[in-house]
Amino acid sequence: MSNQHSPVGILDSGIGGFSVVKQVQRLLPEETVLYFGDGAHIPYGNHPQEAIVNMARYMFRFMEEREVKALLVACNTISCVLDRCADVVSCPVFSAVQAGAEAAARLEAGKVGVISTVFTHNSRIYPQKIQERSPRKVVVLSCGCPDLARLVEHSLGDPAGMAEVEENLRQELDHMVLEDRVECCVLGCTHYPLVADSIHRLYPGLPLIDPAEEMARALKEYLRREGLGNPRTKPGGLTVHTTGSVVEYALRARQVGLERVTGVEYYPPMDIL
Repeated sequence: MSNQHSPVGILDSGIGGFSVVKQVQRLLPEETVLYFGDGAHIPYGNHPQEAIVNMARYMFRFMEEREVKALLVACNTISCVLDRCADVVSCPVFSAVQAGAEAAARLEAGKVGVISTVFTHNSRIYPQKIQERSPRKVVVLSCGCPDLARLVEHSLGDPAGMAEVEENLRQELDHMVLEDRVECCVLGCTHYPLVADSIHRLYPGLPLIDPAEEMARALKEYLRREGLGNPRTKPGGLTVHTTGSVVEYALRARQVGLERVTGVEYYPPMDIL
């Protein structure tokens, strides 16, 4: 049974959810955070739907066993199949797609761009949710990026790797920004905010929507409303679990600037048949 002292759970297909952790640590420093990154199977957006659902349920069970008081699904791809996963946990679930769509709908933009994994793009979930929530008629242009999440996962801090990331960004975004003239861009994969500086440098003046900020604000409001905020006055710790490389995840946590990392631990991946 979760309570005020229970951890907040955050899960993702890889290190992308570190962008959500960073926002939670900024807005709710007193909370203990439990992170799961399924590095063995990244990128989720290139897997078939049934595999994505099964891998997501595997991570959801991990969080339920540890009695998290709220679960933030940082992975936009998992957010597309949330209706087939959320029954595994007894706590509230916050979706990256929901957060990103609500933030985009609040803007006074007539043309919104979205970059995401191929699976998220093919689901058309962002255009649908943005248009449902927007009080005005809005055009939503979506682009599925098959390689960007993987490149970001393995390239942070490596100049040669980051050059490849920026080349991939140009391939995916040039048409949308320079020809279609979108007025803002939703970062529809939590890996992408980790290279927001590169996007700003390539496309100066393009407003970026980061669902991580919206998720952290929604979590803060929920914990306040339900009286579930951790009452302690000192900062809480962060424990990272991964099916990938413990060494790489520890390095990425430092590079991203995560605070109070109490441990980075290996967890066996689910077998994909």
